[in-house]
Formats: sequence, structure tokens, C-alpha cells
Amino acid sequence: MPVVRPSPSMPLDAVGVGGPERPPGSGERARVARPWWREPVHNWPYLPKWLLVGGVIGAVAGLGALALHELLALVTDGVLGRLAGFSPATVAGDGHAAPASGLGRPWAVPVLVAGGAVLGAVVVRRLAPEAGGAGTDAAIKAIHHEPLGMRGRVPVVKLVASALTLGSGGSGGTEGPAAQISAAFGSVSARIFGLGAADARVAATASLAAGVGAIFKAPFGGVVLGMELLYRRGMAPEMLVPGLIATVVAYGEFAAVRGFGPMFGHHPADPTTLAQVPFLLGLGVFAGLVARCYCWSLRNAKALFDAQSRIPWPVKPAVGGLAVGALGLVLPEILGTGYGVAQSTLDAGWLLGVPLWILLALPAAKIVGTALTVGSGGTAGTFGPVIVIGAAVGAAWWRLAEMSGAPVEGPEAFVVAGMAACLGSAAHVPLTAVIMAAEVTGTLGHLIPAMISVTAASVVMGERTLFPSQLPGRLEGVGGQVVEVGGGRVS
Repeated sequence: MPVVRPSPSMPLDAVGVGGPERPPGSGERARVARPWWREPVHNWPYLPKWLLVGGVIGAVAGLGALALHELLALVTDGVLGRLAGFSPATVAGDGHAAPASGLGRPWAVPVLVAGGAVLGAVVVRRLAPEAGGAGTDAAIKAIHHEPLGMRGRVPVVKLVASALTLGSGGSGGTEGPAAQISAAFGSVSARIFGLGAADARVAATASLAAGVGAIFKAPFGGVVLGMELLYRRGMAPEMLVPGLIATVVAYGEFAAVRGFGPMFGHHPADPTTLAQVPFLLGLGVFAGLVARCYCWSLRNAKALFDAQSRIPWPVKPAVGGLAVGALGLVLPEILGTGYGVAQSTLDAGWLLGVPLWILLALPAAKIVGTALTVGSGGTAGTFGPVIVIGAAVGAAWWRLAEMSGAPVEGPEAFVVAGMAACLGSAAHVPLTAVIMAAEVTGTLGHLIPAMISVTAASVVMGERTLFPSQLPGRLEGVGGQVVEVGGGRVS
């Protein structure tokens, strides 16, 4: 039977990833059968094809995640550490958990944050404008519309610009850069292997999942993220096997260098009691409201800076960086990724020793700092800050409940549930958030609290989303038309 490649005009989500087969007698010349391994890779059977392609893109995505992690650590130590005299809090997965230090030279912080933002913006503008911004949403948009069109220079540009922005104190996350870096690797690999548009879409998504799963040391969460991230409703099951292969390889590489322990270390969970359920539901409602505020702030901050057409473009990241640096003088916890702050909130001793106003102000300050960094043109992720914001929300909620004499045990369940609730609702990845909650803390005991809070937060969040490029629902090709499954709309 002749092998038929999909037409470029077919919808990317058309039923049957490989395209329709021509009926017998179509007039095509029959060719002599030969072993599948002598065929081009895009004609290989499903499992051998994705074992090869998934293994390659996973290996490259893992190297990209490692390069981002190491370069960011180098820049952070050189800029914030040596020039500003400030060491951000660290996570257990990097060797040991340590709280943030004081600001040795406070006057230098706003200047350094602004300088890093401007340098990162210059690199992006001169070399690859599509590498700017948060990264994850750009990757989602490219996967939906141009899975074969991502340029090979994007990973390098994104890597350098993100390290400059975050390492100098800009507020953001590493997962957005990791997602775009990995997705671009997947797109380039798809071109090398001669894959069609539909397979390229799977390759880019699997590579994205591998990069995020590796950098968060959450491989299973990364696999499920690849299935959930493209849509606000529904999943993409065809991403499962390629994503699993790529993520296992990427995580193996990353963990072989950075260690196999959970990102935040092992935090056993206290048994969830019936008396805690109302508090977890309340936390979910509050986290959903915070997630909505976060999405609103990101959107409006970008619109505000974009509207200032008369201001030269380098001035915008400079202004945003100065504002973030000034805010960091009051709350240094917002500088950089903030993952170490999320680590600190898991420690009851630290929480009880911090003034209550800091715990209450931290979520709002991180929202404002990230909105200013990304909205003004800085290159940083918006996915990771949701975890930090959620951890701070859960910590503040636990502290208030503990002060009121409520029947709560340690803060771990509330902090982890806050992370999952904010992340799952804002990004419309509830299952990913619940799984990651267990992986980053090394215990399954946090699954139930996370599920309760994520459910409540998702109801509050509604259709609003952190990533505007997510499609409303799964698209299937039917008779040349595109039907939005679950939405009942045909276009």
C-alpha cells in the first residue's frame, strides 16, 4: 500500500494524524515493499518513530533545561550576589534549602534589575523578536499555527535573554523560557526528520513537556502538561506516548546532574481530616480569585506599556525594571524566580517568624513584579510565578487559620494546595497541578488537599486563562470543517 503524506491544507487536528489514505486504484505507482527501517523516519511505524524522535527531542530538551538552570545560577550569583550583595532563597533540589540574605547594597538593586531587563530586551529584539515575552504562550501559539516554523536561533536567544532578565532580579519563572526553548528544539527536530505538520505539532508539544518536566523535576507532571496545556477544556491524548518518551529522557539527563530528589525536598503530609475540608475549599476560592487578578494584571500591564508608542522601546524595560527593583527593596522575596520563597513557606518555623503583613503582601507584590517585568518587555516565564504566588497564598491562609485556633496541622498541605490551586486554575491544567504538587514535595499525601482546592479554584477561574493562545476546546477535522468539541461550534 502506498504511503501518503498529509496535505499542508489539512487542519492540524484532523482525525488521523497521518492523513487520509487514498482508495485503491487511485493510479499511484506501486513500489517494491522494503523493511520499515529503510524508509524515511516519517514513514516508520508509530512506536519506532516516536522512540527515535522522542528520544532525540528529549535529550536536547534536557540539555536546554540544564543550560538554562546553570546559566541562570551563574548570572544570579554574579549580578545579585556580587554586585548587590543579595543571595535569593534556594530550594532543596539544588542541594540545600536556605532563606534569602539581606540586601548588602540596596541602592544597586533597581539599577541592576533595569539593566538586566534592557540587555535581555536588546538581545531579543536584535536576534529573534519571537523569543520575547513569557515564552509559554508563544510556544502554544506556534504549536497550533506554525509547528514547523520555529527558528533554530530561538533557543539560544531565549536562553541568554531569560538568564539576563531573571538573574539580575526580574520577577518571573524559568518554565516559560524552558517551554519555548524546548518547543523550538522540537520544531527544528521535526524538520530534520521530515515530519508533517501534524507530527511536528506532537513533537514540539512533547519537547515542551520534556523541558518543563525536567526543570521542575516533575516528569509525570510534564507529560500530563503536554496533554492539557493546548486547550482550556479537554486533553490531547496523542501527546501521551511521545511526551512520556521525551520527558523520561530529559528528566534523566537533568536529574543525573542536579540530583533526583524532589524540587522542594520530601515533605510528608498530615492526614486530611473532614474538619479541614471547608478551609481547603475556602483556600481554593481565594486562590481562584488571586489567579484571576494575576491574569488581569499581566494583560493590562502589557497593554499599558504597548500603548506608550512615543516612548523609545529600550525605555520600557528600563522603567519596568526600576519599578521592580524599587519594590524589591521593600520585599526582596519577589526578586528573581522566587522558588526559594515557596520552599521557605513549607517551614512552619519560618512562617511563624515572619511578620504577618509580609505574608499578606507577598502574593500581591509578586503579581505586580511579574506584570511589570513581562509587560514592559522583559523575558521571563509567567507559569512559575503562579506557583510562588500560590505558595504565599496558602501560607497566609494557614497562618490566619492557625491564629484563629482552627483545626489545622502543619502548613505543608495548605502551601501545596495553594500552589496547585493557583497553577491549575490560571493555566487550565488541573490534573498537571495536582500531580506536580505530589512530585515537587515527594509525597502522595498532598494529592487530596490539592484536588479539593484546585476544584474550587477552577470553578472561580471560569474561562479566563493565563495563556490567550490556548484554544477553547479540542479541535477535530470533520468533512473539511473544524468542530470545537465540547463547545458545539462549527467554523
